[in-house]
Amino acid sequence: MHPTTAQPCPLLKCLMPRIGAALLALGFSATAASYAADQAPATQIVLGKSSLPLMGNGVATYLWFDVYDAALYAPARTPAANILDATTPKALVLSYHHSVSVADIAKASWKALDEQYAGAARQRLKPKVDALQAAMQDVQPGDRYELTWQPATNEGANPLPATLKLLYNGKSLFSSHDAELAQAYFGIWLGEPPLSPKLKADLLAEK
Repeated sequence: MHPTTAQPCPLLKCLMPRIGAALLALGFSATAASYAADQAPATQIVLGKSSLPLMGNGVATYLWFDVYDAALYAPARTPAANILDATTPKALVLSYHHSVSVADIAKASWKALDEQYAGAARQRLKPKVDALQAAMQDVQPGDRYELTWQPATNEGANPLPATLKLLYNGKSLFSSHDAELAQAYFGIWLGEPPLSPKLKADLLAEK
């Protein structure tokens, strides 16, 4: 009795189950193909008493899907090398096109952080990142996350400490005064190596 010879299948037909599984693993909604038309990012945002102009913007993609639009705001003429400094106010706005779970957001963020931190530095950072991500909510098409860092100010009678904030559709979910956490979390997109080199270059308006 001769062994049965496996029949070849069309490439797209063979790959679709794997692609579908990959999309589900990233938390993409099966009906996420319909969402509002893209809107240009705001030219500036207000952070505290300062107006921060748009530094750069780009799109995070997976396969051929645009997952979210990203826009970075910082003081005009901020050198790219100084963007993660604790003295640099900044905001990163992520506007989602697809449903993504918090678990998959965490998985993607640790993909970058695990390449940037190791040993004692990673152990020190992990509970801080876990606390921030524990405050997150799953996103749906049209939702927006905003990460902001406001350096300490000694102006006036009431000096303010440096503050990291995470907002979800304008609602504050998390705040901290930890400069190390701020540098690390912004560093997911802006550190080295970043989550996406192309997106980092777009955010920093580097050619």
